[in-house]
Order: sequence, then C-alpha cells, then structure tokens
Amino acid sequence: MNESLQFELPNRKDKAQNRQPKILITLMIITLIAVVANTAIVLTQPKAISGKISETALSADLQKKLALKLEKQGLNTVAAEAWKEYLYTASLDEKETAMIWYRIGKLYQDDTSCENALDSYYRSESYEKVDFISAEIARRIQECLESMGKFSALRHELSERVDMDSSGDKIVAEIGPRKISTSELDRQIEMKIDQQLAMFASYLSDTDRNKQKEDMLKQFSTSSRRMMFLNQYIIEEILYRKAREIKLADNPDVRDMLRDQERSLLAKKVIEKEFTNQIHITPGDLTTYYEANKSKYVHKERQQPFEEAKTEVFKALRSQKEGEIQQHLLSRLKEQYDVVIHRSAFVKEQAEETDKSDAVKKGSK
Repeated sequence: MNESLQFELPNRKDKAQNRQPKILITLMIITLIAVVANTAIVLTQPKAISGKISETALSADLQKKLALKLEKQGLNTVAAEAWKEYLYTASLDEKETAMIWYRIGKLYQDDTSCENALDSYYRSESYEKVDFISAEIARRIQECLESMGKFSALRHELSERVDMDSSGDKIVAEIGPRKISTSELDRQIEMKIDQQLAMFASYLSDTDRNKQKEDMLKQFSTSSRRMMFLNQYIIEEILYRKAREIKLADNPDVRDMLRDQERSLLAKKVIEKEFTNQIHITPGDLTTYYEANKSKYVHKERQQPFEEAKTEVFKALRSQKEGEIQQHLLSRLKEQYDVVIHRSAFVKEQAEETDKSDAVKKGSK
C-alpha cells in the first residue's frame, strides 16, 4: 500500500486561519439580529413631536380645556402658553389660528407683557385679518406701544393703519401722525359725561339720568366749549406720553399708587355691576315704597304728594336695595375667599392703649 496514514497534527497557524471565517460569520449574524431588534423597537415606539414623546402630550380637545381653565383662573401667561400648545396640536384654518393668536395677545396684554402681546397681535394679522377684530387689534396695539413709551413706532403704526380722509370725518387736531376727528372728539366728550353721571347713579333714575346726559351734551354744542374740552384732552394726552417716555410708571411709588387706584376702581366696578344686574326699580316699586313710608315725606307739617317726593323716594329705595345687595355680596365673597378677622387681637391692643392712657392720667396728677 502506497498510501500511508497521516498521524501528524495540523499546524497551529493553519488552524487559526480556518477559524477566522467562522468568527466573522458569527459576528455578522449577531450584528444583523441587533439591527433588526432595534428597528422593531423604534417602530413600536410612539412618534416624537418637537423632541418630546407624543404620549406625554395632550390631545387637542384636552389642551383646549386646559387653556380655558387656566384662563378662567386668571393665570394669563400660563394660559397663553397653553393656547400656543393647542395651536401646535389642533388642525385649524387660518381664520381660527388668527383668532387664537388674538386671544393669546389679550392674555399677555392683561398680564402687562406688551412685547409678547404685540408679537401675538402681529401673528394674528399675518395669518388673516379678521374683520370683526381688526379694529380691536389696532386699538390694543396702540395701547401696547403707548404703555411701552414707543411713540416713534406708534407714529409709524398709525400712519400705516389710519386713513381718515376715506371716512370724510373732519379733522380737529393732530398729535404727530395721529389725527383727532370730530367723531372721536364727540366720543371722548360722551365718555367723560358718562363717567361723571356714574358717580350719581344712586340718586338718578334711568329717565333722570338720560335727561341729565342730554342736558350736559347740549352744553358742548358750542364751539368754545368743544375747543376747551379738546385743549384739555390734548394736554392730558401729551403729558401722559411724556410720563411713558421717561418711564414714570416704573417708579416704585407711582406703581404703588396705580395699584391702589386700580384696586379701588375695580372693587367699585364689581359692586356697580351687581347693582346694574340686580336693581330694577319700576314706577310701581316707587309708589309702594312711598305708601309704606309716607311719614318720612312730611315737609313743614304738610304731607308731600308722591310726584313732589318722587326723587327722594327713588334715592331712598335705591339706597335700601344697594345696601342689601352689597351686604349679601360681601358675605358671599368673605366665605368664598375664606376671610378670618381676629378680633381678639384688637381687644388686646385696646386694653393696652387703655392702660397707657390711665397711666398718663395718673402721672399728670
């Protein structure tokens, strides 16, 4: 037999070379499995929106409810941000988007964030100029620019927006590019009269109030009175602009005064609103009150007839109703806002003040 059995062990180098292809194949299989597994994980994950996992975001309906709730609670800036999130999640047309940006602008403006408010108003107009809010946006933009003391920007804004010649309204004065027309002057006069009459709401019936307003408006029918009012209005306007330019409203003392005045004004307006909604005095109410309180309307031992005492009867009845409404309102609000007055603290202070007063008296003796 020529062939002989080979009992020699293979060379170590040859063995290593035979193992390399197997190792490479194994690594390729492992890598392929990892890629497939990773792809499966990615496909089963929720889509990301703006770098955030969508499962953490609210639906459009829930986002809208959140924005409305925040807005109702007076959290204006937070509500504005919530409305922005709603814009990103909801499918709105251009008009709806414009309306939401207008709403966001109002929230920012109410929170005295005029820069954000202006941005929102301009965004609203960029999407679509909605007819029934266009004038309101223009007015609010003017208010923001004025409050920021940016009167140069305001001049450009007004020059772009206002075209008084198209209305045929007569111009009576100009402050830079702002033109004051006869119709605006009339509106300012009427507004001032309404403010004055509001102080006497408790003493005037609707009929008397309207009659008084008519008489006061007639006083401004003459050129001299209208010119006098216009001069006063312009003086207030330019002084107001100067105050804004020198940032007078940023002075801490002025801010405190404005805050106190705002608190008093708003408190008064809440009560006035309650009176307007709840007080409705009819001629029958006046007659009934007069008959029940005739003894109060005797003048020089003579009983005043109803027509003669009618104005006084109205004042008394309205005052009575106002007292009842105000007392009910305050009781309800104290309960709502959990008001607690610690009267014992004042009793202790009164006792200490009495002791000091007695000691002073004894010392003087």
